[in-house]
Amino acid sequence: MRDPARIDTVLATLRALWETSPDLRLGQLIVIAAAPREPVPEIFHIEDDVLLENLEQHLRRAQPSRP
Repeated sequence: MRDPARIDTVLATLRALWETSPDLRLGQLIVIAAAPREPVPEIFHIEDDVLLENLEQHLRRAQPSRP
């Protein structure tokens, strides 16, 4: 199992980097940092508001249903 403590470190580093280039979209920042061998236009070009909505949908599905 991966150490859950890594989440805070990764997010803090991501925040620090993103604040140096706030005009980048999150997808752009991730693709630049990951430096994939092949282009990933679906991630690079996704708008932050669309990504946020997708993340929120996944979060709603991951949370237990409330009676």
